[in-house]
Amino acid sequence: MYISSMRIQNFRCFDDFFIEFNEGLNVLIGSNNAGKTTIIKALEYIFRRTGVKSPTIDDFNKNVDLAVPPEITITVTLRSSKTDTTDDKAIVASWLTKLDTPWEAQLTYKFFLPEQDHKPYHDDYAKTSSTKERWALLEKNLKRYVSKIYGGNIINKIRAESEYLDKIHCESLDALRDVESNMFTGRNTLLKQLLMHFKDKVVAAEPADNGLTKAQIFDQYADLLVKNLIERVNQKEVLKFAEDTGASVGGTPALDGNLDENDVLSVLRLIIKDRTGIEIPIINNGMGYNNLIYISLILSKFKMITSEEYGENAKTFPILLIEEPEAHLHPALQYNFLKFLKEEVKNQTFSRQIFITTHSTHITSAVGLKPIICLEKDESGKIFAKYPDKVFLESNEDQESKKYVERYLDATKSAMLFAKSVILVEGMAELLLLPVLAELIGCDLDKHHVSLVRVDSLTFKHFIKLYGAGVTSERQKYALQKRVACIIDSDPAKLEKRNDSSSGKKRWKECWPFEINQDPENYEYREISGAVKKLLEQKNNCLNVEIFYKKEHGKTFEYDLAWDNYNSKLLFTDEVEIVEVDELKASNWENEDKERAKHASSFLLYAKGRKGELAFELASRIQENKDERLIVPDHIRKALEWVCYKDNQGVGQDGQY
Repeated sequence: MYISSMRIQNFRCFDDFFIEFNEGLNVLIGSNNAGKTTIIKALEYIFRRTGVKSPTIDDFNKNVDLAVPPEITITVTLRSSKTDTTDDKAIVASWLTKLDTPWEAQLTYKFFLPEQDHKPYHDDYAKTSSTKERWALLEKNLKRYVSKIYGGNIINKIRAESEYLDKIHCESLDALRDVESNMFTGRNTLLKQLLMHFKDKVVAAEPADNGLTKAQIFDQYADLLVKNLIERVNQKEVLKFAEDTGASVGGTPALDGNLDENDVLSVLRLIIKDRTGIEIPIINNGMGYNNLIYISLILSKFKMITSEEYGENAKTFPILLIEEPEAHLHPALQYNFLKFLKEEVKNQTFSRQIFITTHSTHITSAVGLKPIICLEKDESGKIFAKYPDKVFLESNEDQESKKYVERYLDATKSAMLFAKSVILVEGMAELLLLPVLAELIGCDLDKHHVSLVRVDSLTFKHFIKLYGAGVTSERQKYALQKRVACIIDSDPAKLEKRNDSSSGKKRWKECWPFEINQDPENYEYREISGAVKKLLEQKNNCLNVEIFYKKEHGKTFEYDLAWDNYNSKLLFTDEVEIVEVDELKASNWENEDKERAKHASSFLLYAKGRKGELAFELASRIQENKDERLIVPDHIRKALEWVCYKDNQGVGQDGQY
């Protein structure tokens, strides 16, 4: 079984929030204050309980109706899975709400004011006249609030049995954890429990040279040690005052004792041995490594508490909650750690379900799309859960897109899942120059949390599905609702006409914009590439994805930039040779357009083979010469303003302004 969903009402940032979970690993991402920690806390109220403080006045949603005593309600649904055991079914038997396969069971946590205290609350509420007074009234009544967990349909209000709740074990590691103090020595409960459990697992039956077991030898030496200490103590001096006060009349005090294995375990401590054999205390180890060691101890504990040795006291359903596992971890360690967790929870070696909150792109790139749950706020501030994996159907086309996205969703591209807006581009030049061009028009991409991601012109189609473009209406609810701008080259092309006797497949060849319709008898022409057309068709009515390209006289990013800045010294240094291609001479364009085309084509020819290097040099020149005016091509300017929410007008049906 697994926790399949949760509904949160009137708790912190959620007024009424619903989220679905994956069987196994769940990775929660989202901006600050999007509710990630609140979800972890809500799970704790049901599954951890001990050590979790009752809600305070600040835990109530600020939009809650105070006219009636407000309640915090958290409802989780447990669903059957292929790995269910008989113990699983026994736990949820009285909590079932759906008997058909897959069966479902519910647990509901309520923090509420008992019915008998409602009348005094209403009487006092009638005397209040301001919001501040009403919140003060609620705070005054909090000491009367109670917490209860119900099993099954909440209408029946049947308390969940503690013996079955205790079968579900939950461990939580918050973002500000102090792991060193929790595992420094055997005096710590966790470490001592593990040492006791795994003691003698290897050598219990192994006899020593004299025929005694290791445990028997320990007992012998323990007796000798205690006897040694007693003999070394001057008991007469220590107990002298017992005789002077007359206490010895009832019997003479003396020393006795025994040394238990537990006592010795308490003095054991973790150390670190490096490759050279040097030993250092765990407290001197790096915080990142200590975090991993501590988590490994928690996982060992899961193995311990679910073992058959515990009999009826064994736990059945261990859950692990981790906030920001990337804390103090090198990116490579983050990646490897999450790969490990993903594989282990898949095999259910130690934990049935893991919930993680993170801001790390290295972690999201390690786990793939399925475990990722994105928390997004709409314009009103309401939070919704989005599921990138679920936008893809089971069709071959969608699964191909999904595999492509997962394959290339590395740490850099994963930033698109965290950003407020996204710009997809197809070249290194755009990647280097767009932030500089954005700064020229007052659109700071970092300030507006815009992720700039390089993809390929033919692979835009895969990535924009994550945002709802080209997915079915039923899957739209799972798609991310960020603004996505696809800046793509127009790439005009021509196709040679052939008679019926011609053999071979006809292929479109790139051409200059000024070639369009020059030789209609021998060529077909298109002003925009097939990739652009397909993107426009895929976008359809998806309002948060837009396709930006130069429709008239456009070709590539470098060409379009040079077209609008054909007399700029920033672009046209002495190294750029101005040439006029033959096709331009035959063009019927106006003289100014011809002059622009001559410079634009010359700049593109100069850039071929060195686009990245040229873009880097140009970006430096623009930043060093801010007084030199540079025009940002209109389609690029519109894209930048759109993702930064500075647009003043809408986009046309074809993606053009």
